[in-house]
Amino acid sequence: VYSFFVIYANMDGFDPSDGLDGDVGMLGGDALSRGRGYRPAIERAELDRWILSELQNTVSTVVERMDAYDNYNACRALTSFVDGLSNWYVRSSRSRFWNTDKQSQDKRDAYWTLYECLVTVTKLVAPFIPFLAETFWKNLAGVFSGRAAESVHLCDYPKSISAQVDRQLSEQMQLLRSLASLGRKTRMSAKLKVRQPLAEVVVLLADTQHQAWLEAHDELLQKELNVEKITYSDDDQYIDYRVTPNFKRLGPRVGRLMPQVKKAIASASGSELLAQLNEHQKVVLDIDGQDVEFDNEDLQVSIHAKEGWVAADDHALGCVVVLNTELTPELLRKGLARDLIRFVNDRRKALGCEYNDQIQLGLETDDSEVMLALEENRDVITQDCQAVSLVFGSQADCESVEVKLGSGAQLYVRVVS
Repeated sequence: VYSFFVIYANMDGFDPSDGLDGDVGMLGGDALSRGRGYRPAIERAELDRWILSELQNTVSTVVERMDAYDNYNACRALTSFVDGLSNWYVRSSRSRFWNTDKQSQDKRDAYWTLYECLVTVTKLVAPFIPFLAETFWKNLAGVFSGRAAESVHLCDYPKSISAQVDRQLSEQMQLLRSLASLGRKTRMSAKLKVRQPLAEVVVLLADTQHQAWLEAHDELLQKELNVEKITYSDDDQYIDYRVTPNFKRLGPRVGRLMPQVKKAIASASGSELLAQLNEHQKVVLDIDGQDVEFDNEDLQVSIHAKEGWVAADDHALGCVVVLNTELTPELLRKGLARDLIRFVNDRRKALGCEYNDQIQLGLETDDSEVMLALEENRDVITQDCQAVSLVFGSQADCESVEVKLGSGAQLYVRVVS
């Protein structure tokens, strides 16, 4: 995350000291608020408000745990925050940092948000990794030319800013991230690579309190799971619920009735048993004329997707994600385009390209499906690879590399600026 910030801030000329005169001390919010383009958190995008809320929650947890001499869980809180910062905030904000309009307020907000997070995390980790934290501080605060605290170890330890905490937003975003995690889990179980676009994800929620908010953020989940469509449904037509008795727990209690218990559970509707468990936390079945009560620990519930689908669930959150695994020719061609983008970006790295270098792109292949894939997805390829052109055939005075794309291809990449 630190490297990402430094690279793009230098490219775009983002300087937190711009417009900030005088002493800035420990780079607290009061000092930074005087910076050019700085806006209060409440005026920034929802994603900014979310990560700043998570930052304040993390500050609170770390201070509380360290006061209790529980450094292990303090570090866990820090690790969890950095994971969210890197794998959700930065990933979801990349288009904002890539915006070519350097004066865009949304882009400035993203830079200020990431800068504040890095400064605060540097202070938080200082007791745990003092030398690395000092290195970060020297760079993050160095732009102020001696007007900031000389060392991170001379700064007060952060205090949580309760006004920036939005518990509902944290809960909603956590649910969205959990759905993304379940979606990735289903892809792994079906052995479907992340670069391969899929047609649809169906989400089933036991509690629909946040469904409207989730639907308004479909684009985030679509990008994260690389799917064309997100559908929220209360129809479990895509899955079967299978309920089995927990023999180890039930054996001592039901004794000789176990065969009848097994038969009764097997003949009952799995979805109905699950609904009763969710609503009443128990199920009562007639076993040889006796009412026998079962709770969540007595019964084991598993889900099985119908043919052409794969599913994963989270009992604690009460949600199921079902992924359509059918691959149409069009989806397969989109997958080929994604593979090419990866090959091109690997080639850019091998050539030592800077992040903002423009390239000319050429591909030589006899595979008609690859050629069609590139034509259909030309705009996406050129945009993601920062290519000014994409042509078919060999390129003079340009070294080629062989790539495994369809039946095979030769890739040409020439830096033009």
